[in-house]
Amino acid sequence: MKNIRDFRRYSSLILIVILLIGTFSVSAAIRYPSPTSNKYLNDYAGIVDESSSKQIIALGNELERQTGAQAIIVTIDSLEGVPIEDYANGLFRKWGIGQKNKDNGLLILLAVKDKTWRVEVGRGLEGRLPDALTNRVMVELGKDHFIAGEYGLGLTKTYSVFCDEIATEYGVTLTHSLHVRLPVQNHTSTQHRSSLPYFLIIGLLVIDLLFNRGRLIGFIGQMIFWSSLSGGNRNGRGGPGGGGGFGGFGGGSSNGGGSSGGW
Repeated sequence: MKNIRDFRRYSSLILIVILLIGTFSVSAAIRYPSPTSNKYLNDYAGIVDESSSKQIIALGNELERQTGAQAIIVTIDSLEGVPIEDYANGLFRKWGIGQKNKDNGLLILLAVKDKTWRVEVGRGLEGRLPDALTNRVMVELGKDHFIAGEYGLGLTKTYSVFCDEIATEYGVTLTHSLHVRLPVQNHTSTQHRSSLPYFLIIGLLVIDLLFNRGRLIGFIGQMIFWSSLSGGNRNGRGGPGGGGGFGGFGGGSSNGGGSSGGW
């Protein structure tokens, strides 16, 4: 019996830690840079060549002029230990990428020393740019160039595809598009994220129901509820960083949609 009680106690503690990590955002402690005068390309890592830079800026400017949507690239040296999903979502909201009432923004973030990328998609574009597509674009058109140190080329290709997709959503054609096409996709697909954490959480929830009468689930539910009332509105429209925008941005927001990967 003592072993069973210990097992319940430790499994409950593990579950609390896992859920707390996923529930509370660390974005409030992150210091984000201010947008550069280039707006569409914010190359803080200094990795994009001049020719690629001009192409990206011209394409981004045309996209916004014709559709109102904003597609932004940001490169940084390092995330300094911050999960790239948290950094990207926080930066997206801080700058207010996209139009406030349409949430039609897109962010490509590269952390060079961490060899990590993130595509963050505004809520208004998630239907056109689902997670699987953004991941495929980055893996098939960007990854090899990033490995070779050809950051400008990789970013120009992926950026052009995303801008074309957004333009198609609005029924317009971009004259500055590079007309990049994805390779023909075979029928074999792999997930870029492991599903192990989800199985672990489900297993611990089952244990709580069987051995602890679901007390821990009830406690976690109450904690999340009160946290949301006290200002945790990551998924709400017009949340922190999503209401105003600055540096030429429109106050758009993101719901955390997109994809992440590395090279």
